[in-house]
Formats: sequence, structure tokens, C-alpha cells
Amino acid sequence: RTIVSSTSVFVFCATDFWSWINLSFINRSSNKFLHHIEMPNLLLAFDFDHTIIDDNSDTVVRDLLKEKPTRSHSSSGWTSYMQEIFTMLAAQGTTEHQIRKAVVDLQEVNGFSNLMEYLQNINAEVIIISDSNEYFIHHWLVGKGFVDKVKKVFSNPAKFVKGELKIEKYHVQDWCQNSTENLCKGYILENYINDRKCEGIVFDQVLYVGDGQNDYCPSTKLRETDVTFPRVGYALQKKLEQLLAVGEKTGILATICPWTTHDDILNFIRVKE
Repeated sequence: RTIVSSTSVFVFCATDFWSWINLSFINRSSNKFLHHIEMPNLLLAFDFDHTIIDDNSDTVVRDLLKEKPTRSHSSSGWTSYMQEIFTMLAAQGTTEHQIRKAVVDLQEVNGFSNLMEYLQNINAEVIIISDSNEYFIHHWLVGKGFVDKVKKVFSNPAKFVKGELKIEKYHVQDWCQNSTENLCKGYILENYINDRKCEGIVFDQVLYVGDGQNDYCPSTKLRETDVTFPRVGYALQKKLEQLLAVGEKTGILATICPWTTHDDILNFIRVKE
């Protein structure tokens, strides 16, 4: 059965959710996605943790502490909490090399390398929008050989100062209730698309790939011709499933295509070649 509202399109071949996941991908018969797929004006925007890498870079680095912290979060936000963690790591003598190695050793979600190679071949543009930090993402990209394949990274600024990793909030916002105070991904995505338009680059298609609650906002900024990819089993997919289960609108105009590995995304792009 097909459920269509003014704000979302989901296709179900059965009432069972997993049947939906296993179906031939949404809009496969439509030409609206594939019409421009080989043109250079295709933008892919990725989250980082649990999207590019198959882990959470913050919690992996936190695990370098010899003693577990008494708190698992901070009332002043996750970024402030991670600064406390970085201060504790410096105090116990954890070096920059040890932290960088822990991050660089993190494994990609299956299929990411193949997807990136294909995107480079079709001249697609790739950006990352993440609530991790610039230091982690940059060094992971360098270590894995992807740094030249990503146009731009938007994340919390971070650098080592006298042996301690110092992190700052990307910005402080109060206009989006679907985002954390320090990072509204939808705002960043919209601004990037507009900035590129001013530079003469207009994207025919935008694909957003994420997993978490804070990936909902950028998904709502997409057009009907765009696609959002929520990772199966993670917060964004669960949120959308729950909204549909009670008959609520998702607030998303774009096609919604659940994914498990990046091979799913690659297959979606290549489906009619």
C-alpha cells in the first residue's frame, strides 16, 4: 500500500515495517531522481557519527579515560560536556597522538569507500555536517584518504592547545527547536546551497544522509526532488516511523529512503544505469 501526504512519500508493500525496508527502493520507477544523476550539480550532505563512521567518535575518545566520568552529559549541552572530557584526558596525560589514533582507527560504515569513489567519478559534491568536531573529522578523513573528496566540513571548531583539545560551539542558535543549541544542520545546509548558488552552482538534486534526531531538521529543508536517507534502526528512522504510525505528517517533502549500508545508497543512485 502507498501512503502519500502533502509532506511525505512512503511506499509499503506490506503492513510489516521490515517488509518496507526490504522493498525495492522508493521512487525507483520515477525519473525525477535519476534525470540529473550524472551531472556535476548533485550534492550529498553527510552526518559523521554512525553515518560515515560506524561508531560515535566522542564516546570512543571518552573511553580513553582511565576512570569513568561521574556524568554522562552536561546540563549546558553535549559540547560543553565533551570539553570537560578533553580536560580530564589532558589531566591524566593522554596525548594528542593517542586521541588522534583512536579516531583514525574508527571503521567506516560498510560501503562508504565505494560510494565515495563513485561520487567522485560522477563529479558529485560532498559536504559533512556534524555535531562532532572539526579535529576528529579532519584527521579521520586524512587518515582514510578522503580529505580531498569532501568539499567542506561544518562542525564544532576544535584544536589542541598546550596538550588539551579545545572545542567551541559552531554557533549559538535559538530559532530551531529540532536542533541542539550549538548546531542547526538545516540552517547550515540552506546557507551552503544559497552560497553555492551565488557562486553559480545550482544543485538539481540534494541527498542528505544521516541517522540521528538532529538530522531531522535538514531533512525538512529538502525539496520534493531531493532525497533523505535515514539509517535503519537509528533515531531519525524511528522518529519518522512513529510519526507515520499515528497518522502524523513527517514534515518532509523529499523522498525518504531508509538505508543500512552505503551500498544501499550507491544502488539507489545507480538503479537505472
